[in-house]
Amino acid sequence: MNTDLNQFLINRAGLGNSPDASDPKVRRRCGYLEGWVSIVVNLALFLIKIVIGFLSGSISVIADAVHTASDVSTSIVVIIGFNISNKPADEDHPFGHGRMEDIATLIIAVLLCVVGAEIFKVAALRFFAPPPVRANLYLAAILALTALVKEWMARFSFRLAKLIDSSTLYADAWHHRSDAISTLFVIGAIIGTIFKLFKLDAVFGAMVAVYIIYTALKLIRESSFHLLGKAVDEALHNKIKQLSLSVKGVEGVHDIVAHDYGTLKAISLHAEVDNRLDVAAAHKIATMVEIKIAKNINSSPIVHIDLKKKKKTKFSSKYIKKLRGIIRNFSQIINSHGVQVSSGESGDSLNLHIVVSKHMNIEDSHKLEHDLAAAIKVEFADYDIHIHVEPCEISCTSCRLNCKD
Repeated sequence: MNTDLNQFLINRAGLGNSPDASDPKVRRRCGYLEGWVSIVVNLALFLIKIVIGFLSGSISVIADAVHTASDVSTSIVVIIGFNISNKPADEDHPFGHGRMEDIATLIIAVLLCVVGAEIFKVAALRFFAPPPVRANLYLAAILALTALVKEWMARFSFRLAKLIDSSTLYADAWHHRSDAISTLFVIGAIIGTIFKLFKLDAVFGAMVAVYIIYTALKLIRESSFHLLGKAVDEALHNKIKQLSLSVKGVEGVHDIVAHDYGTLKAISLHAEVDNRLDVAAAHKIATMVEIKIAKNINSSPIVHIDLKKKKKTKFSSKYIKKLRGIIRNFSQIINSHGVQVSSGESGDSLNLHIVVSKHMNIEDSHKLEHDLAAAIKVEFADYDIHIHVEPCEISCTSCRLNCKD
C-alpha cells in the first residue's frame, strides 16, 4: 500500500522510475514534492497532537507536537534550498549553487538542535514538579496512528533521497523518522501516566529531546563535512581511476580529488604517462581523460600530467650472462662487446656491438640486427635496444683463434 502510494505521488510529479539525478530540474521537482507533501501532512499531525497534548496535559505529547511542527519549518527550508540550488552557474559561483542543499541540511539540523534543547529543558522542570496528566489508551492509539504516518513519510523521503542522492532529503527523512520514534516514546509515557507514574512523562520527554539532538548533531557533522570538502568516497574514487586508466597512454593515476557541488563535481587528478612522450602527445592524453570522465560523471575535470619513468633492470652479472646467452643463440655472431647502459631524457638505452663475418651482405646484417634486438627486448622490455654491427678483422682475438678463413 505504502509502495503504491509512493509510486503514485512520484508518477504524478512526472518523475517516473529512473529520473536523471544529475538534472537540476529533476532534483528541484523531487525537493518540491517531498517538501509540500511534508508540509501538508505535518500540519495535520501537529493539530492532532497539540489537541491531545492540551487535553491530557502531557509534556511529552506537547513536545512531540512541537517536534512535528518543526518538520514544517524544515520542509520550507527544503523547498527554498532546492530552489536556490537549481540556479545556474554565474560569475560568483562558477560551479553553480548545488551546495545550497548542504546548507539547507545544516539549517534543518540546527533547528532540530534548538527544538531538542527546549524540549529537554521543559522535561527537566516537569521531572522535579510533575503535574497530573490525564491520559487513556484511546489517546495512545491515536498517537500510534500518527507514528505510522510519520514512518510512511520517512520512507517516502528516503525513496526520493535515493532517487537523486540528496543529503537534504536524507536529513528531512531522518527528521520524519525521529518524529515517529519520539511518538513511540510518548505512547510509553501515556501508558505510564495511566498507572500514576507521572514522572515517567518527563523522562520520556527528555528521551525524545536527547534523540532529536543526537539526530541533529549527526546531520550537522555530515553536512559540514561536505561543505568543508569531504574526501572522495571509495566508489567514486575507483570509478574515476578506472575511467582514467581506460585511456590509452595512461600508466597510473594518483592524487584524485573531487569536490561536490550538488549536481556537479569538480574533479582533479594526476595521470602518469611515459616520460618519453612529447608535450603535444601528453596534452592529448590529458584531454582524452577529461572528456572520458566528463561523459560518465557530471563534472568539471582537470588532469595534471606526471611523467612516469619506468624502473630499469639493474645490470648485474646475472643479466650480463642472460644477455650473452641470447647472443649465443645466433650462429652468425662471431663475438660481442661494448655493452653499455645509459639514461637520458628520451629514456633508457642498452647498447652493444656484435661482430659478424666481413663477407655478410648488408641485407643479412640488417635482418640479424633486427632479430637480435627483438630477442633481447623480450627479456629487457624497459630499454631501447641499439646494436652496432662490425665486420670481423684480423685484430679480433676470436677470429685469430677460430676463424677458418
